[in-house]
Amino acid sequence: MTQATKTTRKTRASGTRKKTWSIAGKLDTPPAPDGVQYRWIRHELLGDNQNANVHGRSRQGYDIVTPEELGDDHSFDVLDTGKHAGTVRSGDLILMKIDQDVANQRKEYFQSLTDRQAKSAKKDFTSQDSAMAPVSQEGSSSSTTVGGKRSKANFEN
Repeated sequence: MTQATKTTRKTRASGTRKKTWSIAGKLDTPPAPDGVQYRWIRHELLGDNQNANVHGRSRQGYDIVTPEELGDDHSFDVLDTGKHAGTVRSGDLILMKIDQDVANQRKEYFQSLTDRQAKSAKKDFTSQDSAMAPVSQEGSSSSTTVGGKRSKANFEN
């Protein structure tokens, strides 16, 4: 007959992680449904209406998000007066949505524009090359951060 071995190991129940505190960002958005992307759009600046900005985004395919679309899981401020009353807002911004395919096309358009401008800048820069003042392109690149995602433009093309 054998005797059972006692262990001092403690088991950890799943889902018992400690909650952590973090500053709530003013531009955090709830998770968008599949096929949709949310974006904050300026509707007011220093008390002046910026309806042309909202109208321009509407022409690009954006639609206004209402609190009913977000459900009860999220608490956001709701604009209660003006042309866009009843929409989700954060300060001078209102929440709008766009189809993911359209958002991807927009992103590709601006990436193509950036690439063409970088290529043109490189061409202009290298045209100034001379024996007296040679131009070097070693390790030449730049990067930008938009919405927390890093984008890198490479001047090697």
